[in-house]
Amino acid sequence: MKIKYLLPFLIFFFASISLNAQWVKFNKKELAFLKNVDTVSVHITFNDLHFNADNLNENDFLEHITQKINKHLNHTEAENWKAEYYNSKREFWPKAFVNTLNETTALYKNAPVFVLNKPNAKYELRVNAFWMYFGYQAIAHTEPAKLHLSMDLSEVESKKIISSLRIKETLGLVVPKPEFPKVSLKSMENAFERAAENLGLSLKKVVK
Repeated sequence: MKIKYLLPFLIFFFASISLNAQWVKFNKKELAFLKNVDTVSVHITFNDLHFNADNLNENDFLEHITQKINKHLNHTEAENWKAEYYNSKREFWPKAFVNTLNETTALYKNAPVFVLNKPNAKYELRVNAFWMYFGYQAIAHTEPAKLHLSMDLSEVESKKIISSLRIKETLGLVVPKPEFPKVSLKSMENAFERAAENLGLSLKKVVK
């Protein structure tokens, strides 16, 4: 490849890496102890959850989506989608986050194992999802899912927050579109995976 063609390619390549690596910011000194910890419990919450640019609360968002599904498909499809949404919140999204976090940190020598809702854990990572956008797909335009999270690492017994971790908006990947007008629960699962991957990559600073 000639240099004049190679340079733009390299610029695009490294820009893509930069965009995909949405680093989690934290105080390294506060998390240095993790290299001596075996396990950390992870608790996923959805407190004060809102959706889309108009910040719909959860009840209004679910009513909006189920009404559209009921209108264009039928009542059974609407209720099935709603049940799948609650299953995703309760099971699939938290598992996707923890599994991806462990997969990302597995190569680090001193990384703890992250366990979903581990009883009797000394330390806990509390992850709260407070804003979601499920993305948009059309012939002329697509947008990935977007997820806003807050994360606090705390000592379980004292409930003292050891460190608050900061991450900007997490972008998922565009996934196959579900039957209109359903929104893709899988796209949000991917956003949770991306957030966990970004956290795992960032933790390399303290547990490598």
